[in-house]
Order: sequence, then structure tokens, then C-alpha cells
Amino acid sequence: MTLPTPANNTKGRLLIVGATGLIGCYLAEASIDSGHPTYILVRPGSGFSPCKANTIKFLQEKGAIVIRGLVNDKELMEKILKEHKIEIVISAVGGESILDQLALVEAMKAVGTIKRFLPSEFGHDVDRANPVEPGLRMYQEKRRIRRMIEEYKLPYTYICCNSIASWPYYDNNHPSEVVPPLDQFQIYGDGSVKGMSSSA
Repeated sequence: MTLPTPANNTKGRLLIVGATGLIGCYLAEASIDSGHPTYILVRPGSGFSPCKANTIKFLQEKGAIVIRGLVNDKELMEKILKEHKIEIVISAVGGESILDQLALVEAMKAVGTIKRFLPSEFGHDVDRANPVEPGLRMYQEKRRIRRMIEEYKLPYTYICCNSIASWPYYDNNHPSEVVPPLDQFQIYGDGSVKGMSSSA
């Protein structure tokens, strides 16, 4: 995986929100391996599951710089972005935290120095799909984040990888909690709909 680099070809300072999650840990590792000074935002306190604590330790040992804080604290996020001269922000927050990115977007707009933002997407292109509940609410929240990013004219990249491991179509649980069906699977619609692709 190659992560975005500023136009002057230097390795920009990169902040990853959600680095202890399913996708975020791989993004953080790729960032470090790509040579970016990599900061990871970690919730304050010590009430982490052993798995998350191990992920933090692993990323620290590889060179990640841990910053304690909450992504929905606009003032703190502004301070972090300024003090650490962050140029690239990648969010991999989970579905229940999508709207926490509103404060992050406000903070990026306020500091005015972010060269690229990748919001938490990693699913269908929410502007091209028309789901029903229980997925509709998350799509609406992601659309709200997109509209704010675009309104503020922040440089952005949306990563739409469609159904990662097809897990949303099983029972809408986290992939680690899902046992895939071994005897049959359900095809939605008549089975003739082509998978969508997004433009560059």
C-alpha cells in the first residue's frame, strides 16, 4: 500500500484516527513502512482490550507516536494538528463513531494546513448506493461528512472498496464476530446487478 505524499515529494507528517481498529492498524503500519512520521490518536485512559493494547504497543515499537485524545474534541484536534505540523489525516473510525469526524473536519478547516484527508469510508460509494436500514443511517452520516469536506474545500480522497469481506450482508456485525455461512449464501435482488466502481 502506498500512502499519499505531498507534492514536494517529502514524507508528510501523518495522523491516523482509529489506528487500533480492523483497518486502521494496517493503515498505520503501512504509513510507518512508507517512511511517514506517523502519529496515532488513542483514547485517553487505560481501559483498552488486550487486543487494542497489543496493537498500540506493536505500532509504537515500529515507530508510531501515540497522542492521547478524542477525535470529537475540536479544540484538542486543532492543537494536535498545529503542534505536530500534521499534513495528512486518515480516519478509520468505526461505524458508531462516523459523526465524530465532524469535529475533526472543523479542526482541519480551522488550521488550514492539511494537504490530504481520507475520511472513514472503506465501503460502498455512499453517493451512488441507495441502501435500506440498517445500513441507511451510516450512509447518511458518511454523506454528511462528505458534504462538509467539500463545502470547506479540504483536499480529500474517498476510498470505496465496496463490501470488504462481504460482512455487511451477513448480519451487520463486526467481521470478527461473524461466522460465514458454509452451506449457503443469500444473493440480493435477482443476481444480475453488476458491482459498482468509482472514478478516480
